[in-house]
Amino acid sequence: MTAPHALWLSLGLLGGPALLDPGLSDYRWNVTPRSAWGAQALAGLGPWGAGLRATRTRTTQTLGIPDPGSAARVDATTLEWVGQGRLASIAGVEMLASGSAGWLHLGYTPDHVDVPSGGGTPLTVELAPVNEWIAGAGLGARRAIAGPWVASVGVERRFFSMDTAHRSGTTIVMERERFGDWNARFELAWRWTRMKGTS
Repeated sequence: MTAPHALWLSLGLLGGPALLDPGLSDYRWNVTPRSAWGAQALAGLGPWGAGLRATRTRTTQTLGIPDPGSAARVDATTLEWVGQGRLASIAGVEMLASGSAGWLHLGYTPDHVDVPSGGGTPLTVELAPVNEWIAGAGLGARRAIAGPWVASVGVERRFFSMDTAHRSGTTIVMERERFGDWNARFELAWRWTRMKGTS
């Protein structure tokens, strides 16, 4: 357990499954569970900590152009400010609550599609990247395992919004919708600790 007046710094690697919002399947996204990975750097005093986290995962979106089965890869990258606090300690295991806020970038590969135009030059449609704010909250547990190494596990729910377009009868509806994802993260981190006031 981290002492109440201990200064600490941790650098960790993250990995685990991610589950996208089922609502994205309405826009032909593949929302089956997939792996996510990243890194995290935190600094804190006693039970409180804050820092930066970067994560990445990928899926596909079916386009149907130029053929019905064609799809683009969607890479989702986040850079977030993370804060966490210890709720309790049980048998050497720290129970944690966390919150996050930051930036979500969605990039497409390929980043354009050529649409047939009835015998003439194909029309090129760009798949522009999407940049949005993202925020979330979660719960987790952390335990020292050997020397400066600590392991943690947590579950987080995050939310973001995107501009969408879909057909309703003969009308194209443009609106802004909110989506979310679930993440179960495992972290292995190197942790440096110093009691406040010591040299």
